[in-house]
Amino acid sequence: MKSLLKKTIIGTGKNGKKFDSEYWKEIYGSGLDVDGSYNAKQHAAYLHALFQLMEIPVYKIADFGFGKGILLREFTKAFAPVKVYAVDASEDAFFELQKKDWVKKSDKYHVFHSSLEDFKLAKLEKEPVELGICNSVIQYLPDSVLPEVMEKLAKYCNYLYFTVPTKSDYDEMRKEMQFVDPYAFERSQKYYRKLVSRDFEVVGYNLLQSKWLGEKGFKEEFFRI
Repeated sequence: MKSLLKKTIIGTGKNGKKFDSEYWKEIYGSGLDVDGSYNAKQHAAYLHALFQLMEIPVYKIADFGFGKGILLREFTKAFAPVKVYAVDASEDAFFELQKKDWVKKSDKYHVFHSSLEDFKLAKLEKEPVELGICNSVIQYLPDSVLPEVMEKLAKYCNYLYFTVPTKSDYDEMRKEMQFVDPYAFERSQKYYRKLVSRDFEVVGYNLLQSKWLGEKGFKEEFFRI
């Protein structure tokens, strides 16, 4: 396992706070009701089956905002890539991932501590990965950096497993769960659809296909939004 502690200004949430232990306790909790955590295995199984159906091989994976690393682990188990890149703005998450046995015992993992707006890797510019993960991350980034970040992700990976809660989703969580995320920016579905559309096509549930790279495993026009 290779790692890099990038010495730069690391990202904070809307409230100006870093993604430290307070964030993980306040927002993440036990993780038992967090989509992509308690059901990470099902997410990985779904996408692996879809890629098998479309005959799309995956040799390299990148997780942009790996958090607790639960989804990353299940995707790694399902796809068995030869190389894995993982980046997160949280110092706590960065160090915790490096402690995991499944990371320590393998040299396929390259772990970075960086905000997505600051993250740059020449290796990915030259050799994009087949599959990227960006699960519930960009709601924490300010408007000013989002176009650049989405373009970067579209140039770093052919396909992106992508989720982001909209303002409507947050309204529903407040109503049903009394859940509020002071770290997050609340934006409309229309905003995110417009943001994503410049660099990606929506080709499936939680799945985007890059407009920048040549790989077009999902060719049917009807499903490309």
